[in-house]
Amino acid sequence: MTTATPGERPRATPFAAVPGLPLAILGLVGLAAVVGLLPLLGDEDVTFPEQILSYVLAIVPSGALVYGLLASLDARLRTPLLLLAGAAAGAGGALAAYLGGRPEDLGVPAALPLALLLLANALRIAAAVSLALALARQVTSLGAALLVAVAASASDLFSVFAGPTKALVREDAPILDFLLLIYPTFGYPLGFALGVADFVFLALFVALAGYLALKPLATLLLGCISVLAAMLTGLLLGTALPALPFVAVSFLAANASPLCRAFFTDRKPR
Repeated sequence: MTTATPGERPRATPFAAVPGLPLAILGLVGLAAVVGLLPLLGDEDVTFPEQILSYVLAIVPSGALVYGLLASLDARLRTPLLLLAGAAAGAGGALAAYLGGRPEDLGVPAALPLALLLLANALRIAAAVSLALALARQVTSLGAALLVAVAASASDLFSVFAGPTKALVREDAPILDFLLLIYPTFGYPLGFALGVADFVFLALFVALAGYLALKPLATLLLGCISVLAAMLTGLLLGTALPALPFVAVSFLAANASPLCRAFFTDRKPR
């Protein structure tokens, strides 16, 4: 793999050493196990530890799927094909979500609804990764990456607390079915939801960390932890919180050292 100094785009794929396809398959199998088994376990009373464990069990394979897809798609597809593949995956995920019915209709666990739930989630994660890679290829500097993190966080906070997302949630708009990934918890197919946009930006920050010679694996790990932190905080406060600002902060935290070195090096007198 071609190396680069912090802030410079490597000429070769930054994920060349990652076993992309096996990791993506492992993530998909783990996600299938969670979706298929979790609703069959437990009873009607979901305890606080069970809810937290369901968060962890869902996010770990999802993160592995994101990283595996990043490596696989980046090595194989140019940007036009990447966007085409992402559009196809998004359409397939939307169709699976439509055929699976509205989340509130998910009652007693059954094979077909759970299979459609898995398919909808996996395809929309693939669409999110495809879009994220296409966007990351257009960002060529650390300054632009930091601007993306700030702008995305600000827009998500506004959308959730005062903008379109708040209005859609208040009206229980059907379009939410296509914008949210549904994950099960113990005893229930409908446990909690994460936005497709959260996965777009999680994948985007990991891709940017790779392209800008930062720390992609640390970015992924802290990004997944930040999503868990957002959900746990929301659970404790009794309200849904936007995960994207947490993910953006995790990107800065994971790459604090190289970001600081690049920032101060660029400002030394010449």
